[in-house]
Amino acid sequence: MKKYSIISILFIAIISFITYINTNTDSTFNIFGVPITLHNALWMAIFLFIFYLISITYFSIEKLKTFLFEKNINKDKKNLIKNIEAHILHKNTNLDIKELKVIQEFVEMIDGVSIKLKESDHYPVFSDIIKLQNGEVVDLKKYKLQKENPWVLKNLENKIKKGDKKAAIEALNTPLKKIAIQFLSKNADVTEILANDYPITKETILKNKNHPRLKELIDKSNLSNKEYIEIAQVLYKETQIPEKLLELFENKIVAYIYLLIEYEMIDKAFELAKEYDIKVFEYYLLLRKNGIKIDIKEYLNATI
Repeated sequence: MKKYSIISILFIAIISFITYINTNTDSTFNIFGVPITLHNALWMAIFLFIFYLISITYFSIEKLKTFLFEKNINKDKKNLIKNIEAHILHKNTNLDIKELKVIQEFVEMIDGVSIKLKESDHYPVFSDIIKLQNGEVVDLKKYKLQKENPWVLKNLENKIKKGDKKAAIEALNTPLKKIAIQFLSKNADVTEILANDYPITKETILKNKNHPRLKELIDKSNLSNKEYIEIAQVLYKETQIPEKLLELFENKIVAYIYLLIEYEMIDKAFELAKEYDIKVFEYYLLLRKNGIKIDIKEYLNATI
């Protein structure tokens, strides 16, 4: 401001001097009804000085506003730090924020050491994150995120949970591989499951119980004996031809023996139980041979 004043006064002096040299006339102006006559050089000096005073006043007001703004900003910074500490410590206190209100809106989402996002016009990204956390699928292209970004993976997971087979295939080369394989093992075609070594669950087998390649599905699976018996029980109720059902489980000996018992092929069942040392059936069949007939399902429920 000091430099501006010096330069302004010099400028006024120079312009007035030039006017004085180039013109030797007076001018009369009617100010508030009073006619005043002065040399043109003096009038020039007066008008330029009035402009100088107006500009000085304007700059002073703007400087004061800037000073007050910066003062509030510095105070807000300190208060924001204190507000963050208060939210981490679960204190219900918020110091007043005058300028940085948008940042304070975010601070208010802090709850202890976690952040509870809220819908906000100032933070549209939070709305998308909330949708992702709620299992919705969001268009993330506008954020230009890398494929390995956690939110991109979360979006991919949401697609899989909504039944998107294409997303599951895409996820096979990501940390979501396990989820993708589980989905595909339940929803992919039997041919695809067998070709890609997807894990085969009990649900996978029962879902495809009428498929021509069911035996391959059972042979390739790696389930517990209890699960194979449960599958056999379901198929036993629906299959009219014993040979056809027995053929399905010829490589799963425990379920195979179970079906032999269901079809009353006691001698063959006992022979296999002894050969493979499957005590649970061997004891049951000994009871049968001694005339004690117990329902196989009740027996297994009591032993397995």
